[in-house]
Amino acid sequence: MLDHKNLHRVAIVEDDPIARRVARARLDKAGYSIVEYPDGPSALQGIDGSISAVCLDLGLGEVSGHDVLRHLTSRDPDLPIIVTTAADDVTVAVAAMRAGAYDYLVKPVAEENLLQALRRACERRQLTTELRALRDQGDEGEKMIGSSHAIRDVVRRIDRVLDSDVAVCVTGESGSGKELVARALHVRGRRRAAPFVALNCAAIPDTLLESELFGHEKGAFTGANAVHKGRFEQAHGGTLFLDEVGEMSAATQASLLRTLQERCIRRVGGTRDIPVDVRVVCATHRNLEAEVEAGRFREDLYYRLVVYPIRVPPLRERVEDIPALVGHFLKRLATDVGRPVSSLAGDALDALTAYHWPGNVRELQNVVHRAMLSCEGDRIEKRHLPSKLRGQDLPVIQLPKDAPANGEPPSPKTAEGTTVALVEAGEVVPLRKLETQAMEHALRVAEGSVTRAARMLGIGRATLYRRLAADNEASNKNDRS
Repeated sequence: MLDHKNLHRVAIVEDDPIARRVARARLDKAGYSIVEYPDGPSALQGIDGSISAVCLDLGLGEVSGHDVLRHLTSRDPDLPIIVTTAADDVTVAVAAMRAGAYDYLVKPVAEENLLQALRRACERRQLTTELRALRDQGDEGEKMIGSSHAIRDVVRRIDRVLDSDVAVCVTGESGSGKELVARALHVRGRRRAAPFVALNCAAIPDTLLESELFGHEKGAFTGANAVHKGRFEQAHGGTLFLDEVGEMSAATQASLLRTLQERCIRRVGGTRDIPVDVRVVCATHRNLEAEVEAGRFREDLYYRLVVYPIRVPPLRERVEDIPALVGHFLKRLATDVGRPVSSLAGDALDALTAYHWPGNVRELQNVVHRAMLSCEGDRIEKRHLPSKLRGQDLPVIQLPKDAPANGEPPSPKTAEGTTVALVEAGEVVPLRKLETQAMEHALRVAEGSVTRAARMLGIGRATLYRRLAADNEASNKNDRS
């Protein structure tokens, strides 16, 4: 028989303990993972996105099964709910189906009928979840934009571990797209039908982080008025993304290590271990090896988390992807702006490619969004960009303070990153000639690399190519004349 364990979780909502025990025995034997709720309030509090199907008795206590059915379907219309009742009444069945029930079974329920209904319900749940995941994958896949060597290498590394549960550590600067990689690992991998849960460890105070990760029992501390499922339980069967894992305290690191080793969690204030099946993907902008050397991060936890590292390159290392990213943002943000903005002026694109982007892709999206809101028509001009970008278009040529006394022009500096002295003794040199000399010198220093030369000059590659072509054409005309 097909093993559904750790794939399909089924909630049994039944106030009769004997009926619950019988149902659990049947479903355990069939390989399902079971959670039980003796009444409506506990079911409404405990049932979440990790549940594949619900077996709901309509004849509950104070909170009726009909009310629980309506609440659950309003929260999650795709959740299949199989209702059971002792009343063989057509009107009850019709009312339940109208309220959103997936199927209706009359007690005593034959084991074969229950398993058949449950199998169909879980298949439906998996199908709708996969369709949603595929849609999200399309959205996220579009965000993974670029044809640069750097981004293609990231995609190749993702592909190598899609069908594995190996722990992945994503590193990179803030705003470079680390969570994007984690989502790609999930929606393209074999856990895509289960939840993807993210937690930014740096955003949660140390005193609350363990509760967020592992949950807490009612009364565990002041303000704990109900049982709270932590992120590990929420992500059961799926992927848990721990962003900025390097910010964890030593105590939380120890608890996380225990969870990874034993594959179970214990809620804060709890006394029992709860098994969890979760793939952990972590991310950090820190150098975890250096943190281990400094004694701020546990070495044993490091080896648990950093089995397969993936580095996300900063945007400045893949400037050739900027045009495609801008095009994506223009499409995606059009709804928010309220009108389509379809194009970008050439000098505006040059300014974007010349900028160093300390905030990476997140900063690029912010700049494009602001420019779309600032422009009047459907085209972004350079004047719509922030002032810090507009000043990047023309090369800055710094003349020397101490010209030689003999009137000879000074020799250009050859060290990379320095400016070149470009004057002719006693003459005013045309700006075009200064630009040509600056470009030729930058290409020499960059050993022919147009990308490096453009970066040193503070202009885009396209601008450098265009100006070199113009100089070439002018030179050819002079030769012909």
